[in-house]
Amino acid sequence: MLNKIQKNNKAQISEIMTWIIATIAILIILIIFISASSFLAQKTKTVQAQNLEIDFEKEISLLDTKTLIAYSFASESQRNIIEKWEQENE
Repeated sequence: MLNKIQKNNKAQISEIMTWIIATIAILIILIIFISASSFLAQKTKTVQAQNLEIDFEKEISLLDTKTLIAYSFASESQRNIIEKWEQENE
């Protein structure tokens, strides 16, 4: 009977060690994810609400709003593509 108790304890210890290692691995992954997210958040581009010109008296379409937001985030070459696309769709 003593041998069975010792074998069970070894099994419990190995299971606990597995959970401890898994928990540490998950915490390390979370720390890496949070630090990478904060690093990328510092590099994002923000748009000031004052710079957006929307005429609230007319009906606002979703397409126009998306185009305005895309245009404000776009680089010069991307702006040219957006302007071409707008001219084709008018």
